[in-house]
Amino acid sequence: MLTRTAIELEYCIEPEVQQYCGPVFFTLSRQKAEGNVIANGSFGLVDTGSKKVLVTCHHVWKEFQEARLIQENLEMCISLGRGPLVVLPPGSAISEDRKLDIATFDMEPLLGVCGGRKFYPLNLKPPRTVKTGDMVFFIGFQGHHRHIVDGALHFGVTRFGVKVSSVDGWDIYSDISELKMNPEELGGISGCPCFRVRPGKPTELAGFVKAVLGRYLCFTHANCLKKDGTITKQDPFPYLDEGEKRR
Repeated sequence: MLTRTAIELEYCIEPEVQQYCGPVFFTLSRQKAEGNVIANGSFGLVDTGSKKVLVTCHHVWKEFQEARLIQENLEMCISLGRGPLVVLPPGSAISEDRKLDIATFDMEPLLGVCGGRKFYPLNLKPPRTVKTGDMVFFIGFQGHHRHIVDGALHFGVTRFGVKVSSVDGWDIYSDISELKMNPEELGGISGCPCFRVRPGKPTELAGFVKAVLGRYLCFTHANCLKKDGTITKQDPFPYLDEGEKRR
């Protein structure tokens, strides 16, 4: 039997969150899915106030660039629900940071095909501090749920509701040992936007999944995104003392 929290996550929060995310994948053909999709990750859509951007992990973008050196016809695509697959042009990359494991892409030229999705209004709801014990929710597009049905590519999803174990600067950690999932099963969730959920409070963008480190899932705080869509290297919360940052 579902708890009240699980019901709220599934029927209230999930439909909202799903508008801001989706799978990103590498394919050798947009016409035939079978045997042509070689890897996938996830993305989030964000409105910074002056730029509408797609956010995914730096390592996803790097893996695509390296794979394309070997297979020149490889394309990086995103799925926006209904409608044709959308190619992310290589020239659309705005900014990337290896340490934070974040890369941003300009979506302004592609807004005409984004009708099935929304951009999280980061300009109206700037990221707040995340503290130990906060619940974070995200939708994962794992690679092992990727499948072909009648020649069409489909991405199964998994709902994740996890608690924050610790916060250290840009990094947010969650102990996921209780999920009893192999790290291989989580492949494909890199870049997922994560949302802080609290009883009676609006859902807030908190960060983006970047890695599984042993028993911990690591997120990068969304405060790294600047208004112009680039990535800041400054202290995420310079007005807090060290004790508060790590709570």
